[in-house]
Amino acid sequence: MSESDKTCLPLIIYYMREKYYRRALNTAVRNLKLYNNDPVLRFFKAFATLMEGNTQEALREFLQLRDHPHLSLCSAAAFIHARRRSESTGDLEAVTELKRSGSAAGDRALYYAALFYWILDMKLKARACVKKMLKLSETSPEGLILKGWIVLTSDTEEDRPQALRYFNSGVQDTGDLFGLMGKMEFFMATQSEQCALDIADQIIASHPDFIPALLMKMKVFVSLRDWEQTEALAQRVLERDGRDLKALQMLTVIAAAKDGNMELVKVRLQALMSALEISEPCNPSLHVEITAAISRLCGHNPEILQMLTVFVRRVSSRTPEVICELGYLLSQQNMYKEAHKCYSAALKTDPKCTSALIGTVRCLLMCDHLEEAAHQLAFFCEVQESFGNTAEVPLLKALLGRKQSAGEETVMQLLEDATELHFSALRGLNYGVEYLQMLDLNFLLQIVCMHLESKQDFVLVPGQTPPFWLKHSNVIMETVVRAVPGMTVNCYYMACVKFLLGEHRTAQHFLKLCAEKDACVPEVHLLQARLHLSAGEHSSCLSCLEAAVSVSFQVRDRFQFNLLKARALLRSGDLKNAIQCLKITVNMPGALRPSEGPQLFISDSERVSVYLELTEALRLNGEQHEAARVLQDAILRFKGTPDETRLMLANVDLALARDDVDAAVVMLQNILPTESTYVQAREKMARIYLERKHNEKLYITCYKEISEQLPGPHTRILLADAFMKIHRPEEAVKIYQEVEKIAPTDTLAKKIGRALVKAHEYDTALGYYETALETDTLDCLVSAELAELLLKLRRFEKAQQVLEKALEHEPTAALTSMKNEVTVLRVLVKVLRARNESALDVMKRLHDLQQKVVFRTANEHPEELEDQRKLLAVICCDWAHEFHLRRDLEKAKQLYTDALNHRPDSEEVIFGLARLHYDHQKLDYCEELCLKILQLHQNHSASLMLLADTLFWKNQKEEAVKIYSSIMERNPDSFHAMAKFLHILRRTGKLDDVRSVFIACEQFSPLSVREPGYNYCKGLYFWSVFIRRSDRDVFGGEVLDKGPKHLSSDSRISTARNILSTFRPRSQSEQDKLKLLWNLCRIYSKESREVERAVLELTDLQAKSVMLEASLLVTAQGFVQLKQIPRARNFLKRLSGMERSDTNTEDLENACLLLADMYIKTGKYTQVDKLLDSCIRHNESCSKAYEYRGLLMEREQRHSDAALQYEQAWKHSRRAHPAVGFRLAFNYLKCKNYTLAVDVCHQVLQQRPDYTQIQDELLTRAQLSLRL
Repeated sequence: MSESDKTCLPLIIYYMREKYYRRALNTAVRNLKLYNNDPVLRFFKAFATLMEGNTQEALREFLQLRDHPHLSLCSAAAFIHARRRSESTGDLEAVTELKRSGSAAGDRALYYAALFYWILDMKLKARACVKKMLKLSETSPEGLILKGWIVLTSDTEEDRPQALRYFNSGVQDTGDLFGLMGKMEFFMATQSEQCALDIADQIIASHPDFIPALLMKMKVFVSLRDWEQTEALAQRVLERDGRDLKALQMLTVIAAAKDGNMELVKVRLQALMSALEISEPCNPSLHVEITAAISRLCGHNPEILQMLTVFVRRVSSRTPEVICELGYLLSQQNMYKEAHKCYSAALKTDPKCTSALIGTVRCLLMCDHLEEAAHQLAFFCEVQESFGNTAEVPLLKALLGRKQSAGEETVMQLLEDATELHFSALRGLNYGVEYLQMLDLNFLLQIVCMHLESKQDFVLVPGQTPPFWLKHSNVIMETVVRAVPGMTVNCYYMACVKFLLGEHRTAQHFLKLCAEKDACVPEVHLLQARLHLSAGEHSSCLSCLEAAVSVSFQVRDRFQFNLLKARALLRSGDLKNAIQCLKITVNMPGALRPSEGPQLFISDSERVSVYLELTEALRLNGEQHEAARVLQDAILRFKGTPDETRLMLANVDLALARDDVDAAVVMLQNILPTESTYVQAREKMARIYLERKHNEKLYITCYKEISEQLPGPHTRILLADAFMKIHRPEEAVKIYQEVEKIAPTDTLAKKIGRALVKAHEYDTALGYYETALETDTLDCLVSAELAELLLKLRRFEKAQQVLEKALEHEPTAALTSMKNEVTVLRVLVKVLRARNESALDVMKRLHDLQQKVVFRTANEHPEELEDQRKLLAVICCDWAHEFHLRRDLEKAKQLYTDALNHRPDSEEVIFGLARLHYDHQKLDYCEELCLKILQLHQNHSASLMLLADTLFWKNQKEEAVKIYSSIMERNPDSFHAMAKFLHILRRTGKLDDVRSVFIACEQFSPLSVREPGYNYCKGLYFWSVFIRRSDRDVFGGEVLDKGPKHLSSDSRISTARNILSTFRPRSQSEQDKLKLLWNLCRIYSKESREVERAVLELTDLQAKSVMLEASLLVTAQGFVQLKQIPRARNFLKRLSGMERSDTNTEDLENACLLLADMYIKTGKYTQVDKLLDSCIRHNESCSKAYEYRGLLMEREQRHSDAALQYEQAWKHSRRAHPAVGFRLAFNYLKCKNYTLAVDVCHQVLQQRPDYTQIQDELLTRAQLSLRL
């Protein structure tokens, strides 16, 4: 039986629902060969036959099936439906039998009846049948699944969420294809695309040849705008069925919407039309339905419209929908009389046909039969309530109003209403073929054209709020381009809108796309010429005009072409040709007065512009009298029009252009408060005072006059904004607060908050920001500003609460909202860091969101893509830095690599990656990256310093010193480099060379001695000298002491503790360092109880790997104090095996010295050399290491070698330790170098006269030996 076949019935049902009746018929016939005389297949065969129009054959089949118990009900229903389709008299006997069958029907009969009604979209009857069925069999999988489909496709949205419950109950573990398809459709309807894809993959995995699953998956991918996957699936379907209509339709749509390739569209459209005629020859409504999306997408292309017109004419059916589609295609080709005939024929067939009524009115309007059109439109509006609101009506009213010279505000309102109605029909609809058909580019572009047709010469003044018509056009075009990014006409109109908005970079991007797709469109060259002209590129403008002529010779007869050419000639200084061209332009048809016809239409703004340009050209050519005559003629001609303002203000601009500022001011002063241009004139005067005369007082006076003459909230806000512009926030705040009492708004609260922040009144600003946030809880940017303010006030917890609340909203697909959320998340990261909390989760969310923004921007705003990719690179680096601090090399490296993908030549990103490699001892990689940066920027100081540090650790110390020397020569007052250079010199044993650096800095900038950076470096130098002198004051070294003992260190420990008690850590790292220093003080106190406590606390730090090297060293020192030498030695061995870096080298050096001291005490000399070599290799001024070496050699009776080592120790300790001097003199004496021995003895006694031991034991003997 066919019911046991998992794919048979779902495939037929799919075809029937999609109205592919011939395919459903062929599928039934093909399966009847497998399931001979199967009644269900026979029913669907008859059903498909009926829908193709072969009523008699279908009736015969239905009569034969009426006695089958499972099909009696649906056969009777189908029989009645067939009789009604054939317009025969209702069969009373059939109706009676239907009622009888319905009352006695079983669950299977009710199921097929419900399925029949559902396919015919008779939802109430389908719902009643399935309800009865489920009463008989509550757990029937088929019934539950069909119930789910009925609920999902119902008109009541409230019921739809229940559909998933029915599908889940019906499918369970059976894998029912019809149920899985229902779940997939549900997830698509709820925009859960990933769930839909999972189900599609499940179906395809078990039934790879089930084409509906591939088609539904293709639908999901197109809703995600994943064009590549969509096209791949369409091709995959065509490999199995070369005439699949949906796949061919999708490929055609992709060629149009994504690629804008009209030649490819024509090829694919021809294949689609051929497939339609072959696959569904008796289905005219499907022919129109499949091709309607193409006509709505490509209505601007005459060849495609002609192909579709021929195709629709071939359709045999004369149903209203087919006739109306033909009328639509003809009207798009400006064949309005023929289109009117089609619409009239459709109205004869169906007098209530909405499409025909609207089409008729449109044709009458376009043929200028305005009276009849107005009458028909009024009639339609009267009966419209029965049809429901349609967006076409306000558009037709706007067209009629424009032709009857109605008020511009009325026309704009009608266009806004039309757009709102049109977009409301798209809400909740997934992106796809149906969406594109309903989007109807032709409709939207007509609205944009109506906005732009009279505003071609509009110029948006910087800072001016764009007028409604321009903002409205921008909203429409952004929607259109987002939906259909590849269409040339869309890119052109978007470029027009962006040009008028002053967004020239964006306009250029879209013009480039136009040129890439079709370089033979003269309008593109004209707009490109306008762009070049606005950028001052006059020769490029003229070149574009020549290119337009080469494309279409007739373009020379256009008013706009000649105006552009004249402007370019004028700006380039070719006055003679400019005047000649302008005079020709003034005398063109339509230039002196408005003319009829679309080709002759010239807007008032363009007519005004040609007079202004001619005036300017004549003035520059010295023809002042003629220029004045032309301007006065224009003023008289356009008096009382909206463009009169341009003439007056242009007169001012001309005066300013010739630097006649006073004349310009006088003209502006003559404009009285009663005139409509008063505010604009006073604002222009204010700019003159500020920018030309640099007089802030008169600048403010202009705004005060506006406020006095036209009192009100708006003018007071203008005055406050003026105070903000000249950085006087205190006065601005007072005015804002006055206005707030009269007309409080959230925008005003934000302005007050920002002004108070500039005035450093942070606490007061908080209240206003909170007020603004209360009135608009969804304003993420206000939340971010408030959080930044709280961060300044160190109210971290409150800042975090504000940001987290701002992020508590439903996910939105709006790109602007996503960008705002990125801003909020970035501030949240700052707050978490300030609170010493992990920001990794927030940074992951931030990174993922910015990736989505970049993906969306690439499709919707490509001109902004570079900026968004830069921001993504910054976020990657920030996140990488977090992992860097946590010593997670791989994750940090991956994020830096991702950042480089977005900004391959970013010095900051490359430097961050280099620093990462440096901190993890990947020195070769670090050097390579530093050199790469220096290729991009030869004097990049940070990279030079990092390269020097890298070379130092690679034991190329001289090279490192040379690099730092060159940096200091170029920038003697670079204190950061100076501090690092000082460390390098100390480690290379050349600390005294830093004195010349200080001298050079003082000579370069005498005031540098007062700089904090200079004094820090000077202090660092003296500290380094002190460290060298106090090398012997660390743990160990008692074996070396031969001099007098110093005083107790109790006073120093007490001082250290006092300093630590005043320290207030601001980060976790500072808290850890404070803890370490407290414990160090406890160990130096040498009190057993204190030392034990310190060791215990340090163990906790080690467990967390916090300041590991330092904590291990201090712990080892603690064990030494506790006389637990073996334990101390184990810690020191661990330290001595660690790899050195900038951060741990001092600790490892001290560890090696302490371990060497232990080995020497126990006589294990063979293990000491390696430790001392390591110390000296990394710090050539380590006097204690030299001293230990000398001791070992002295014990081996190698007095000459020991003297060399003691000499280095004496030098690098700056001759501060008598014991070192004693050992040096002693070894000089042993190797009979008496003169040097005497010198050293004198040096020691000069510093410590009380050191009599050296005089008695060495100096006397040396002097005696010299006498001998």
